[in-house]
Amino acid sequence: MSFISFCDTTPHRKPKGAELSPKQKQENRALSQSRVVCENAFAGVKRYNAVSAIYRNRKAEFDDHLMLTAAGLWNFYLIAA
Repeated sequence: MSFISFCDTTPHRKPKGAELSPKQKQENRALSQSRVVCENAFAGVKRYNAVSAIYRNRKAEFDDHLMLTAAGLWNFYLIAA
């Protein structure tokens, strides 16, 4: 599975009165671990307030450039840290 597909996949639910199989538990654990990576990446990008605050831009595609800049800065921070 790719990185993105882990971010939008739902985990296996426990059936009523039964337990999950070991394979389902293992898949849920892998999903949870990859979801932590996604959540931390989104939180890191949101630390740049311009991404998470309301911005009333008037230029075309400026929001895409802003998100790319914030993601690039966050990746630079991760490499430098």
